[in-house]
Amino acid sequence: MSGPLAGLRVIDFTRLIAGPAAADLLAAMGADVIKVEDRAGDPMRNARSRRVERGLTAPSFAAYNVHKRSVAVDLKAPEGLAAALRLCDTADAVLSSFRPGVMERLGLGADVLRERNPDLVVARLSAFGETGPDTGRGGVDIVLQAETGLMSITGEAGGSPVKAGMPVIDAASGYVLALGVVSALLGRARAGTAGEVAVSMFDVGVHLQAQPIAEFLDSGREPERVGNRAPYAAPADVFRAADGTLVLSAHLPQHWTRLCELLDRPQWITDPRFSTVDARVANREALSAALEEVLATASVDDWLRLFDGAGLTAGRIRGYQDVVSARGADFVAGAEDLDGTPIRVVRSPLRFHGWDDAAPRRRVPAVGEHTDELLAAPTEVP
Repeated sequence: MSGPLAGLRVIDFTRLIAGPAAADLLAAMGADVIKVEDRAGDPMRNARSRRVERGLTAPSFAAYNVHKRSVAVDLKAPEGLAAALRLCDTADAVLSSFRPGVMERLGLGADVLRERNPDLVVARLSAFGETGPDTGRGGVDIVLQAETGLMSITGEAGGSPVKAGMPVIDAASGYVLALGVVSALLGRARAGTAGEVAVSMFDVGVHLQAQPIAEFLDSGREPERVGNRAPYAAPADVFRAADGTLVLSAHLPQHWTRLCELLDRPQWITDPRFSTVDARVANREALSAALEEVLATASVDDWLRLFDGAGLTAGRIRGYQDVVSARGADFVAGAEDLDGTPIRVVRSPLRFHGWDDAAPRRRVPAVGEHTDELLAAPTEVP
């Protein structure tokens, strides 16, 4: 394999979404990623789907695992532990996502692994961190969205808290863990010493909200749920056009002026209700009504062409079918399921120039498919 991490080996003890997403990104950079599973396999393999009903693999598993090889061992059995240790002896990095203390109880703690392999980077993902009152608690994405305050700011004004429509903290935690591993590998290359990386999903969820939390720390005021509106800017919302809806953000002074001129409403520029951002935020309802009266005169396509030509930021609200139809060639990759039938996945967003495709192998590995070959010759790195 090619790519900036070509020649490096990663042992992936993670499962479900966040940890596998991190390992998948490392594979997309060219690393040889070996997924260590128990005999039953990662539970995500059997996530409810039509494919699973046909004896194939859940798309949710394929999404983050088609670039890996699979070894199946019982980590609680002496022979399984010995096999896992031998694999880690050949690795550059080890990823885990158990609750704090589990790897140690299994005999795979960082002290053991790095005594055997001093150059090893050990990366751990946990829900609530390795210190503090919540250490040891488990957590999945919806729990973390609740506990980090994300749900408290999501939803319609006056409505109930709402989670994001996808597991955003899971996915973001994968990005952060992968960044931590790459940083540690760079540090090893520059300083000659390896280290440990610890990522808390709670910390990731909080850091995703760095801007609104900074506002809270300054004002002491809890933010209000405002639906699709930007809390501190206007116009930045969903608006109705003649044949559908679009999103438009023109709250910067120059953009607001340009929008008023484009819509032939120069009087709005000096209207005291709309002349400043604070005024527009305070008069959102009047502003939305005025904008939609004009937007109702043309189609979404017409407005988007006009706004784009004027350098304004706007877009259509697409369903997944529209997204795939419009841009699927940019991000959809073909892969193979267990029986060789096609299954499509989303490509890594990383685009490298100067390397060949860092992850040409896209096939769902069967549970333990590569156990014999890897344990027979564990030092081989493609």
